[in-house]
Parts: sequence; C-alpha cells; structure tokens
Amino acid sequence: MEEQFVVFCNCVRPQTGTEMTIPLPPEVTADTMVDYIGNEFNWQFIPMGVQVVPREAVENYMDNM
Repeated sequence: MEEQFVVFCNCVRPQTGTEMTIPLPPEVTADTMVDYIGNEFNWQFIPMGVQVVPREAVENYMDNM
C-alpha cells in the first residue's frame, strides 16, 4: 500500500544555524527520528519539527519551501 502522506523534518545545525527540510522515509517514526537524522548527517543536525503533507500536495509544499 502506498503511503498517503509524506513527513518532512525541519532540522538545524546548532554550530552555524543552517536549516534544512528533508522528507523522512516511511519507516522512520517519532521514536527513531533523532537517530535517523543523527546517523544520516553525522550528528551535525538536530530535528526541530515535522510537517505531515498529503502526497498530492507535496509538489506544492516543496515549491513554497
């Protein structure tokens, strides 16, 4: 079954204040999000928030980022 939503995570790099927003894979949960972001980005970024976007609105969401 295809996912109906995409979860985007807002992250920040504390040392520089750099921000980024990335889509999370469907298997990443609220309980595993910190470890996922840490492992993906060598513990340089920390998650600050998430947005759940309906799949049909992803393109519009990304255009407004």
